[in-house]
Amino acid sequence: MDFVTTIIHPVANPIGAAAFLCNTLGFQKKSSSTDALVVDNGSVAVRLVFRPAQEQGVLHVELQTQNLGAATATLLALPAVTLLQERVAIGDTRLESRLQGPYGIIITVAQEFTEDELDILPPLPTSLMWDGQAESCIRQILRLIPIDFRDGARLRITERAEMLAGENAAITVTLDNALQALADITPHFQHPLLLSALQQQGIDASDQFQRVQP
Repeated sequence: MDFVTTIIHPVANPIGAAAFLCNTLGFQKKSSSTDALVVDNGSVAVRLVFRPAQEQGVLHVELQTQNLGAATATLLALPAVTLLQERVAIGDTRLESRLQGPYGIIITVAQEFTEDELDILPPLPTSLMWDGQAESCIRQILRLIPIDFRDGARLRITERAEMLAGENAAITVTLDNALQALADITPHFQHPLLLSALQQQGIDASDQFQRVQP
């Protein structure tokens, strides 16, 4: 299968551009020849090819960070970097600052926020109507699942609950359907934690969890 491996950036000073990418943005020199210099960071390769200044291109790169302010300030401390835009909201979960670097390089510094950091409860990917208590219960209980696995769990639990409702020829997912889906999808060793959390919500789910064999 053919696939893209490298971004080509025409630049008046390939050596200077390579030094900036390596010293500032974590790239490493990979190879060089008489007509190009290649740097790589393990995920992205950039081929820097010489062009006269009037033909120099623009290279947009994105820097992911967990601290937008600190990362932006570090870059702005460099003499050749200036601020274009600061803390622009992109959707509900992302902030960006855009910086102009040397050699036609524009840096977007981006920070993505999790649903926990934003203190939000994302909606379920439903296809059927849901009882209000059932939906609220699952959205709350999903907070107990590690963030990296939560989207997958959200989808699997929702699909399982709607399948259980469909087996009963119902068009609305009930609390019983939701709790049974939660019990079916969640690994058995996590059941005590879930039962305790449900009890704190005033919900007794022991019947649903007892139907699931270890």
